[in-house]
This record gives sequence, structure tokens and C-alpha cells, in this order.
Amino acid sequence: MFLVFFLVSTITVLLMKLPFLKSQRFLSSALAACLVGILLFGNSVAALTLNLPQLAAMGASDSALDQRQRVIDEDLKIDPTKLRYRGLEYVQFQPEAERLTDPEIKSLIKSDINPEVFAAVASGSVQIFGNVQDIDIARDIVTQIKDIPGVREVMFDIGLEVKAE
Repeated sequence: MFLVFFLVSTITVLLMKLPFLKSQRFLSSALAACLVGILLFGNSVAALTLNLPQLAAMGASDSALDQRQRVIDEDLKIDPTKLRYRGLEYVQFQPEAERLTDPEIKSLIKSDINPEVFAAVASGSVQIFGNVQDIDIARDIVTQIKDIPGVREVMFDIGLEVKAE
């Protein structure tokens, strides 16, 4: 952001020194063109990764994580007491024709996946709460819910009866 302010100030000073821009009309037109250019560049800089891994990673999906990063991500989902499994996972894009409605998603979770967890569904966003035996069952529930057509994201806070390892 500092660079943008510096560029605008520098361009303004340079434009005021040019003799053919002494009139107000030319100066305001030139400044407007410079500002529009800077704004366009600023809004598109996220798309231009510029060989910087931080900018390239901003749009990366969960599937872009390597094995070491997945292990760390999975460890972060287990709280320090090792008795809760919490997190937020996103689902890859699904075609419109395959999507289920919110009531259909909720009934499918209750009937087919696990009747012991409470599910709240709104616009394809699913929130899961409840208690299960162990971490493997909790992971399986999240994976199965992500496979339901129409689910966009899964937020889960699941209690574990057996401490996670």
C-alpha cells in the first residue's frame, strides 16, 4: 500500500513539472488516468502471482496441500484436550443439476451417515455437532458429508469419547 501512495505522489509531482500540463484540464485528466491505472493494477495484482508464493497460495484449494501440510492441518483440527474434533472444510465445485436441497441434505445425514450427530444446513453450508466414539468415526462423518451433492462447506465441532492419538 505504501508503494501505491509513493507512486501517486511521485507521478503527481512529475506531471506538475511538465510545461504542457500547466492547465487545469490536462492535469486533472492525466491524474485521473494515472489513478485508474494504479487501481486496475492494484485489483489485479492477486491474479498476477509475480513469482511470489504467498500470492500464489491465496487462491489455492485444500487439494493443493502436500502430505506434510495435511498432517499439520489435521493436527490443528484436534483441540489440546484431544476430546474435540473441530474445523471447516470446503467442497470442490459441483454441477447445479446434481445438488440436493437443504432438507434433503439434512435428512440424508440423519438417515444414512450418523443419526447421533446434529446437523444444521443452510444454502449448502453444513454445521455438524454431537459426540462420537473416536476420531476415525468423526473423520468418516466429515468425509461422507463432503461427498453429498449440494454441500459447499462443512463446519464441524464433534466431541470424542476416546482421546485422539
